[in-house]
Amino acid sequence: MAGRIHCLQGLASETKLSPPKVGGLTRVWTLVAYLRLEMTDRMSGISIFPRYLLGALLPVAMVASPALAQGSDVLPVSKLNIASEVEAIDFTWSGHRVYAQMIQRGEHQFIIYYDASRQMTIAHRKHQRTPWRYQKVDSFVGWDSHNYATLDVDEQGYIHVLGNMHNDQLVYYRSTIPWNVRSLEKVDYMISLEREHNVTYPRFLHDANGTLIAIYRLGGSGDGRYYYHGYDVETRTWRLLHDKEFFNGEGERGAYYEGPHLGPDGLFHMIWVWRETPSAATNNNLSYVRSPDLINWEDSNGEPVQLPLIRSTGEIVDPIPTFAGLLNGQKKLGFDADDLPMISYYKHDSAGDTQIMLARKSGKGWTTHQISDWTDSKQDLDRGGSLSVSVLVPQKPFMAEDGTIRVRVMRDGNAIEFTVDPNSNKRVETGSYEPFPSAIADFQDNPELRQYVVQAQGVAEDASHDFYLSWEANPTNQDQARGDIPAPSTLRLHKVPR
Repeated sequence: MAGRIHCLQGLASETKLSPPKVGGLTRVWTLVAYLRLEMTDRMSGISIFPRYLLGALLPVAMVASPALAQGSDVLPVSKLNIASEVEAIDFTWSGHRVYAQMIQRGEHQFIIYYDASRQMTIAHRKHQRTPWRYQKVDSFVGWDSHNYATLDVDEQGYIHVLGNMHNDQLVYYRSTIPWNVRSLEKVDYMISLEREHNVTYPRFLHDANGTLIAIYRLGGSGDGRYYYHGYDVETRTWRLLHDKEFFNGEGERGAYYEGPHLGPDGLFHMIWVWRETPSAATNNNLSYVRSPDLINWEDSNGEPVQLPLIRSTGEIVDPIPTFAGLLNGQKKLGFDADDLPMISYYKHDSAGDTQIMLARKSGKGWTTHQISDWTDSKQDLDRGGSLSVSVLVPQKPFMAEDGTIRVRVMRDGNAIEFTVDPNSNKRVETGSYEPFPSAIADFQDNPELRQYVVQAQGVAEDASHDFYLSWEANPTNQDQARGDIPAPSTLRLHKVPR
């Protein structure tokens, strides 16, 4: 019987896969999710290594006071198993899907996740020959899949952590010692305690000068306001990058964005949709904006755009109405051979079926092209909370080596790659693709759970490998509690040759 792989970027779906055999037992149900977190806009192939070796599980200790790493932390080469491609990091919460994250900053590697007791945990190592150092902070996740945690470092190496928020008071930690995870301390606010009481969707990024930027939303899904903050390493304070909020729904709607992504043209690019209510069916109007510095913004023709962005002043790529099949988490931004933006997404056709679309910058405007010709693909989006859907857009459109455009999607768990002629914008071939290294599916301990996989963000000093996290959990349940809690799963780190 064919196994199943769960593959997603932000939402859930399932796909069929031949079942792996481990220890003589066939894993019948293998469910894997995939979330691609990239620092740069590039697409590279993944070569699959022939075997995996399981590393030892490192103990996790509660630490009450900061401690500097000692020189003795560096393992001698004789004791380091360089050949080990898989390392067990910790036991992790498996009651529902809430994403872990891994970032790489030079030789430094960080992982942030919720442990078996739901406690937010940060792991760090200075490079691959040093052991992991763990720190748990006073924040515990409930049942909401929105409440992921995220981290990054500023120019001086101080660690910043945000997370476990869905219209909640700001949860923010910062280290007092550079590159030292055990020196993390709670910070009550970034701008003001009174202001930051209903925060959601935190994100870190760096501008072109390396300044740490933090973005979050204040307010709910029908009236959310996004703010950009820049960190001053000298004063150790945050400041608003703009006089007002970035998006303003005018009291009637909220924005759901992707980006900003640094493009091949040296500009930051962003796309977003508007949503009128907590119902996902009310997404509308795919839109675009770009910036040279994250402060001054313009449309795709270089005309200045004033902030805050509202629906009537933003550049609309595709004027999709509400209840027309657009979903906020399923839009991806890439670039064509001329470094112009192109967007993959989906919406309903005239028959109400979900169809994959490709929007491209053309002249002074945009053209939109239907790539799929599916039937019986309509989805029920008139729901709130974290949704599981059957159609996903997990990766950005990209230019293949043969000069064609590739659009990758998932439908009912099947990984589908559309080949598009860049001149006619018509589909010329439909094939499949491998969304993650297939051998990761071998590490499925509980066949009743789904296996999730995320790729590390950033570029490591070890440019010959990519890194992935994998773990198992129940899928999202529209942010509602379940009657049973499964045993914790193992959070694993996979080192994959490129």
